[in-house]
Amino acid sequence: MIASLHPCIVKDLNILCAGRSLTIREKNRLKKARAVIVPQGVTAGVYREFRRLVPHVFPNYDLRFALEGKVGDNLLFEYFQVPHPKTLIFKDLESLRETYPDLEILPAILSGFPMILKANRGGEGAFVFLIRSQGELVEKLDLLPKGPLPPGGFILQEWIDHGGKDLRVVVLFDTLLSYWRIQPNPDNFRTNQSQGGLIDLKGDLILKGRAEEAVRDFCKRSGINLAGIDIIFDRKDKSPLPLFLEINYYFGRRGLGGSLRFYEMLEQAAERWLATL
Repeated sequence: MIASLHPCIVKDLNILCAGRSLTIREKNRLKKARAVIVPQGVTAGVYREFRRLVPHVFPNYDLRFALEGKVGDNLLFEYFQVPHPKTLIFKDLESLRETYPDLEILPAILSGFPMILKANRGGEGAFVFLIRSQGELVEKLDLLPKGPLPPGGFILQEWIDHGGKDLRVVVLFDTLLSYWRIQPNPDNFRTNQSQGGLIDLKGDLILKGRAEEAVRDFCKRSGINLAGIDIIFDRKDKSPLPLFLEINYYFGRRGLGGSLRFYEMLEQAAERWLATL
């Protein structure tokens, strides 16, 4: 028996439990399933219940809930030794001040100003700042969500001159789809569509191929099989490496043809995954 929590994917057993926990009856029924498909919005608690009750779960969110947010992303990049911007990770403001009581040392560690400050949580470019001076760093640190991990914590990251564009590589089990996100406003370094970023489905095919090859290898080793992974290239490098920036487990669908098209592709990916069991 195959179970599904996804409202757009119908299987032998269908359960909708958005915003609630599983009932005892649902748990007993799930014990009979050999696989389950869960939505991107599944909570950590419900996902862990499925991992305990059902042998196979799609998507694989083991690392998503073990290492959350931008802090978790960068810990994964370090663990799997994939190229990424130089990054310092902090669980809260107190840990920053304890480690670096003199903040003036930070530019030397991160290749100088500008640098990037990112809160652990926040999508669509929220709580992401370009820091150009010591005073600006102090000012923006006060704007971050307070508290330890999660949901607090933040990273300081080396600035990479990406020329106002990045590549979103969407992983749908064994298939990769990618598109460039371009920021036409030179005063805004964020490429998110909510920040005015534009979608380019063509772009540099050579760089796109390098990025997809790197993402495929990363996903093979990490087990991630549904995500939007952001890649940037240093335009000052004559032969640039794909640099991993973020992992988005819940992502926009416009670059994929819209939500209806995305759900079609997701269902097809789930069927291919089931065929491998």
